[in-house]
Amino acid sequence: FHARLIFVSGLVFGFLFLIVSLIFAASEADIVYPVKELGNCRNETECRTYCDEPQNLGPCLEFAGRYNLMPADELAKAKKFLAAGGKGPGGCTSKEACETFCDDANNINECLAYAEKNYLLSGAELQEAKKVQSALAKGAQLPGGCRNKKECDAYCNAPDHMEECIAFAEAAGFIPPDELEEAKMVLQAVKKGAKPPPCRGKTECDAYCAEPGNFE
Repeated sequence: FHARLIFVSGLVFGFLFLIVSLIFAASEADIVYPVKELGNCRNETECRTYCDEPQNLGPCLEFAGRYNLMPADELAKAKKFLAAGGKGPGGCTSKEACETFCDDANNINECLAYAEKNYLLSGAELQEAKKVQSALAKGAQLPGGCRNKKECDAYCNAPDHMEECIAFAEAAGFIPPDELEEAKMVLQAVKKGAKPPPCRGKTECDAYCAEPGNFE
């Protein structure tokens, strides 16, 4: 089956605040310990510990940029976080705390507002997230009581939940008309007794059905 049930970008429900996490990779050989800029840390472990502290984000980002220790897009987002005061939605100050807060759909308004204000989402991601936000505001319930993208994906990958998930996708308006019609056709086939292949989700089922032995 080809129903594409996308609930919201991982950058909202799985809100990834890319607080600096030093990755000693390409430029590791150029780093001389102790690192004066990072509290005179004497090795990678000590430097990571130093940079885990929110108040040290500034010098750590500068150091990471100088030695190319973070991908450019992650570094840019981390700098936006710093420019926003080093605090995210709900007052979170670390990647883990921000993910926990924004992994709950009940906090979508605050998290989405923060993401939009600080340009953490692309135009398409922002548009999709707002559709989910609007559907929830109108009373739509996330399928099976799921609270985040991971839970919703897991719930909606089960054929038994297809009708409920399609209904939410339709209410939110983020599944194209042709795909919506296709999903409903699959649903009707299942209701009539057609047995879906032993796979879950579009990607997995595409791979399964591409195998010659599974054609019938």
